[in-house]
Amino acid sequence: MLRFPVKKIRKQFKLLLLLVLLTSAVWFTYLHINQGKTIKLHFNYGKDGERQTEGTDASRKRDTRSSAGHHKSEDTSDSREDEAADDEPITGGADGRDHTHIRKFLNQHHKKLPWKPEFKGQANLHVFEDWCGSSITQLRKNLHFPLYPHTRTTVKKLAVAPKWKNYGLRIFGFLHPYRDGDFQFSVSSDDNSEFWLSPDESPLNARLLVYVGQLGTEWTAPGEFSKFRSQSSKSVHLISSRQYYFEILHKQDDKGSDHV
Repeated sequence: MLRFPVKKIRKQFKLLLLLVLLTSAVWFTYLHINQGKTIKLHFNYGKDGERQTEGTDASRKRDTRSSAGHHKSEDTSDSREDEAADDEPITGGADGRDHTHIRKFLNQHHKKLPWKPEFKGQANLHVFEDWCGSSITQLRKNLHFPLYPHTRTTVKKLAVAPKWKNYGLRIFGFLHPYRDGDFQFSVSSDDNSEFWLSPDESPLNARLLVYVGQLGTEWTAPGEFSKFRSQSSKSVHLISSRQYYFEILHKQDDKGSDHV
């Protein structure tokens, strides 16, 4: 009759317990990494505003063709900007099919929210706390970014200096031009920051317009808009009857006087 090796198990109990703990740690780490990859796939801004996958470009081109009649009535400078973007070089990889699927999903489920006049003059502010680094690339590695901020609030002006350490900010909303015309945008920050602007109300079409640094070592003083060439944009034509989605990203480490 077979006997259960109780004595051997007692002698090796600590080793077995250590093995179970290591297995559990590896499993939770795997789940954590997969969750982070899923979030970043849905919100892949790309480097310098460039489109990085064949799937993303292909779906946007199809959307442009399907809404050609609508675009004819829009401003000519906007249409020239879209055409230039479609001519950008395309780089694809094994993830191309995944990005195509995600782009289709976002386009199908993106719903236009009703505009409420009482929110005019305000922008959303999301805060991501306790995260080291000074570059926007490091902010995007935060598993809470961009869906799960630690704090959600609003601001009435696009000038923020909370005097914190090791945090990231995401400020977003809609621009309502007070008149038709050409506008120039600039950004200053300590440390890095990015300003994204969409040619319409859709966040899916936002493109990187101006920025301060990419490596985390760049910074400016408050109101210093001429330190780097990337801080100021060329003229952008806006129409007063339309709304434009914008987004500001900012990352601060534990040094310097933070501001954006």
